[in-house]
Amino acid sequence: MKSVFKFFAVSVFSLGSLVFAQNSSALRFYESGLQKQNSEDYYGASEDFQQALQSNPSYGDAWFHLAGVTYSIGDYSLALTYLEEADKFAKNRSDILNLKGLILISLGRLDDAKTVFNDVLKKYPNDIDARFGLAELDLFTGSFIGAKNQYEDALKRQKDNRKALLSLALISEELGNHDNARKYIEQALRYHSGEAEVHYLASYLDAKQGKFSDAEKRVRAAVQINPNYTKAYVLLSSILYSQKKYDDVIDMCDYLISKKRETTEAWYLKGLSQNRKGDWKSAVDTWTTALSINPYDEVMRSALELLLVKKLPVEDYSRAAFADFHVQKARDFSKSFYGEVSRYEYQRALRLNPFDFTARSEFAELLGNTGLNENYLNQLKFIKQNEELKAQSDSENAENAENPPKKTLTAEQKKVNDTIEAYESLMKYSLAAKWNVDPFYLEKTRWHIGLYYTKSPVQLLHCDAEEITASMCAEIFSGVASTSVAVENRAVSGYGEAYRLARKNNLDYFVILNLDETEREVTLGATVYSARTGTETAKFSSFRTGNDKFASVLRAFRKDLLGILPVRGKILQKSVNEILVDLGTVEGMKKDVVLDVIKAGKIVTNDKGLGVTYEDKNHLGTIKITRAGEEISQGTLSQSGFYDRVNVGDELLVKSRPREEGEEDSQIADSTPAAGENGQRILPENKDDEKQKKLDAQELGLIKTPQIIQLIRGLKN
Repeated sequence: MKSVFKFFAVSVFSLGSLVFAQNSSALRFYESGLQKQNSEDYYGASEDFQQALQSNPSYGDAWFHLAGVTYSIGDYSLALTYLEEADKFAKNRSDILNLKGLILISLGRLDDAKTVFNDVLKKYPNDIDARFGLAELDLFTGSFIGAKNQYEDALKRQKDNRKALLSLALISEELGNHDNARKYIEQALRYHSGEAEVHYLASYLDAKQGKFSDAEKRVRAAVQINPNYTKAYVLLSSILYSQKKYDDVIDMCDYLISKKRETTEAWYLKGLSQNRKGDWKSAVDTWTTALSINPYDEVMRSALELLLVKKLPVEDYSRAAFADFHVQKARDFSKSFYGEVSRYEYQRALRLNPFDFTARSEFAELLGNTGLNENYLNQLKFIKQNEELKAQSDSENAENAENPPKKTLTAEQKKVNDTIEAYESLMKYSLAAKWNVDPFYLEKTRWHIGLYYTKSPVQLLHCDAEEITASMCAEIFSGVASTSVAVENRAVSGYGEAYRLARKNNLDYFVILNLDETEREVTLGATVYSARTGTETAKFSSFRTGNDKFASVLRAFRKDLLGILPVRGKILQKSVNEILVDLGTVEGMKKDVVLDVIKAGKIVTNDKGLGVTYEDKNHLGTIKITRAGEEISQGTLSQSGFYDRVNVGDELLVKSRPREEGEEDSQIADSTPAAGENGQRILPENKDDEKQKKLDAQELGLIKTPQIIQLIRGLKN
């Protein structure tokens, strides 16, 4: 009996020791996770909380904080799953319910979130965090006044609440009430002078108003309080950059990189500063290293590519490595049948490295697969021409050698030559052959558009992002023959200066761009104005999140702008009533399209709104298309009046275009204006457009998160 009791006692002691050890281990990981969460190392904190839960799966607080860091990372569905686990072990806690409300907001379930916060307030009328949740709801719906009232209610219950004070300062600044912003930030500094975050936001608000000297002092106070405050160092570097203290920026960035090599913002700012100093080669080296660490920083990659195109000769071999990045992406998109996106990536690659004949061959194949046989042939001829020039150069060098190599064609060269021969045979009866015209040397530019941007005094992610975006918006039009888009190489003060410059340069339209960027989202807005009258023509905005978001908003901008530009052409040749025009299937031409013929130089943009106009006396007749090639078409003229006044060079607009039910034409993708005379889209959209729409926030059940919400979310309670 004693031995049985002794065995039972030993077993109980052993089990108790095991439970104690497990709980001790769980507590240790939990406390480590809390430290990492407070220092914003969310991935490290997530690992620690999961380790704690392996030791103790019933650890409610560990589930709660794991949900919190997962929410901060941006995986909202998983965060909600973790929170449901937390609720099993810690029922009806207001902090769990409030976090649930915030997660529901991020998932787009705004009504559910509102119900959660209101339920908390019914049970706990003075719960400040529930009011913060309702304030965030108001911000998401654009009600800054409603959010302001919620934060003010929180202050009535706790006059020194830091999050309420800082949130009110940010909202007041967003509303343009600088005095109120200053009042709230000074209150926060008075109550919380020892908090680095308060000095950081005070610095940010000063910088937004262009008070760089005050901003620098504030942010230096923040890093003195918390020497590990990476965001404060990045803000300090941005402020120094705005003051053109480039050497100081480089030193600061080197310090940040030495502490944490993955600090992408430091690499980006260092490269910018080196380039501003004129040391562009060092900037290329810096950004190259940075992109090897984080290849998906699209703004930094764009800055590097713009620099390479500007500074390096097209023959420079170092261009190839950067072009390869886009070639691989193009191949990946081709596998998923994203033709438009794949074309964009091939065009970026060939912009960087025009002599990448493998990429050009693949791009040519892509064109051929969409039925653009003439364009396919033209690309192959370019490849053959340059291969011959290369062979000639090699031959001249070999003549001086003792044993010159024997001239032989590679299998790839033979294939290209055979394909060219076959396609040239097919083209014997084309419109180009009939009218003896080379369509790829036609001057098709019909629209002249200027891009302008204003500049924010400070950016938290990418300084000069507006300039880089504007340049990339111009670049994406480089393959659009009918549209000349030029970017002003400096920021403008506003609408007035942009209008003056557009008028001076005799443009048709000018566009003022604005960029709103957060870590996970980007929104590109554009307001289009008539350069003749200065009136607003159109306004559009593109939001994207996830991978390739920056490239995606660039493509969306091009599509939106081309969508309001009328298709315009001109008469190339005339044989009695048979007319050759410089519009083809790529511009939406097909049999029975009717074109208005307008006297050359007499088409003008409307005084207000979309579209173009002309005087009745300048309408010379109509042309009905009878045969369409890729770049040119043939039609029959019906003249207005008794006398034939139609001449070569007269202009054309689309009067009517027959459209079949469910029509979709892959040849009319992203490379042409798409509107009729009234500025309304007349050309069909293709399947890629439908796929791309799925990237929209509403289609994915997401909500755009403005930067102010990101800042407020990051505030500690």
